[in-house]
Formats: sequence, C-alpha cells, structure tokens
Amino acid sequence: RRKNNSESLFKKKSGEKSTKLLFHHTTTSTRRKKQRPCVVAFKEEHKETANKKMSTHALLLDELSGKVFEGNTKLTVDVILESNQQLNAIGEYELDLQKKGIKTIENLGGTCDQFDSIDLSKNEIIKLEGFPKLKRLHTINLNENKIEKINGTNLSENVPKLEWLMLQNNKIRNLVDIDELGKMKRLRCVILKGNPVCALENYRAYCVYKLNDGLRMLDFERVYAKEREEAKKMFEGDDGKAAKAKTFTVGKRGGRDEEDEEEEKDDESKKKNKKGKKGKKHDEAELAKIKAAIANATTLEEITLLEKAMETGVLPSEYNKNE
Repeated sequence: RRKNNSESLFKKKSGEKSTKLLFHHTTTSTRRKKQRPCVVAFKEEHKETANKKMSTHALLLDELSGKVFEGNTKLTVDVILESNQQLNAIGEYELDLQKKGIKTIENLGGTCDQFDSIDLSKNEIIKLEGFPKLKRLHTINLNENKIEKINGTNLSENVPKLEWLMLQNNKIRNLVDIDELGKMKRLRCVILKGNPVCALENYRAYCVYKLNDGLRMLDFERVYAKEREEAKKMFEGDDGKAAKAKTFTVGKRGGRDEEDEEEEKDDESKKKNKKGKKGKKHDEAELAKIKAAIANATTLEEITLLEKAMETGVLPSEYNKNE
C-alpha cells in the first residue's frame, strides 16, 4: 500500500511539473511572437544601412583597384607604382595598367625596364607613341582603345625586342599605319581584328607583304609561306600597282563609319550640283593621269592631295614635272 501511494503521489507531482512547464513554454512563445515584429523591423533597417555601407566600400575599392575611373587620368609614376605587378599565365613579369582612363602613353621610364609585358587595354589611348627605351619589353597589349595613328619609328628604336602587339578593337583606318608596323623587324604576332582597316580589300595580303618575314600569326591565324609568296606576287611588279589601286580606293579612306560615308556622299552630291550649274567639265585625259598617280601613290598625303585634284580636275604641277 505504501508503495502504491508513493507512486501515485510521484505521478501527480510529475504531472503538475509538466503542466507548469508546458504553461511556461506557451507563455514564453507568445511573448516571443509579440516581440518579433519590432525585432524584424530593426533587423531590416540594420540590413539596409549595412548594404549602403557595403556599396560605398565596394565603389571605393573599385576605384582603388582601377575598375572605375571617371575623367582624364595621367599615366604618372605613382600610378605605375600603385598598379598590379604580377606573373601572367605565360610566366612573364607583367605590369597591369588596364582600365585606368589613360589617354597618352608617358612616364613609362618609371618602370626601370623591369617588365616583359605591359597591359594597357581598355583605356582611351589615341596615338601609339611615347615609349622610352625598354630593352626587356617584348609584349604590349593595347586592346579596346581609341588608337588611330601608329608611330613605328618610336617603337622600333625604343622597343627593339617587341614581338607581340595586340591592337584589337581600335580605330585604325588607313593602310599607311600598317606601313609603320613594318618598321618593327622582330614582330611575330600582330592582332588588328575589330579595326576598320580589316574591311578593306586585300587587307590580309597587304599586311603579310608589308610586315617582316618573321611574322607567324596575324589576327589569330597562322601565316604560311604560300600566303607570303602570293602577297609578294600581288604587290610587287606591274601587277602590284593594280592591287594597290584596289586597296587605296579613290574617295575612301580605309573603313570609315557609315555616318561619315553618308556625310561625304551628301557633300559630293552638293558639289556636283554646284559644278553642274557653273558648267565646268574636266578633261578625261587629266582624270586618267590623276587615277594613275593615285595607283602609284605610297603615302597618305599623296592620296589626299590627289583626291582634291580629282575634284578640281587639275593634276598638281609636281606630277607634271615628273612626267
């Protein structure tokens, strides 16, 4: 009896404790539910402020790393020292100057000729010049700039070991600039893809003809001996004059934009109307002489002068003396 009575008492006490515990749990849960909206609102506000701070910090880091550069930034010695200096995928010691907003190449003497490769891609460079004497440098990356002119003498004299030159997606329009590239005698790989020059007829053959015999790759395609022989046949001798006349077409300068061409056509139509009103007519013999002079022209200045002569119909005195 005593045992039974003790067990019943223990059960009652344990049941009371369990009910108390359940009641306490329910009350605490309801209290938590009541407090949740305030806590959630506070957390959301805290998250918003934290996100704003993170965004500002990210922008500052981007500016410091060179991802965001608004305005014109000069290539100074401080910029060179603060930029990344690392080994690239080929194992060359490279100076990373991409996305700096650079417009002119200058102060590269601050590198002390310690780099095999310089990456100047994704900037706003207009002219390819301004290199000091860098005897170690043999790779230059200038993709996605605004390059229109090339100074071949500067590169050939100051960067004698230059072998890799990347000029993809620039604004090179004239084949005269390819003549400038021909001054660099150690070039092995040249990339001009994405430039308006590539749209010209016989562009690849002219590049293979003008550049040195050591050229192995042009626009990600290998240059073979047969292609080099065909280019020489095309541009050497009497047949070469006809090929040059095709590449240097009258009234066009290598691969301009469509808007510029439309403006030129409008100007030409206006000039023709004015000439028709005045009643001026040019001799066919003079025009034939001018066309022959354009076919034999070698520089851009001669071509522009003869194009003006086509409009007036009078051959310059210099060419008459030569004849």
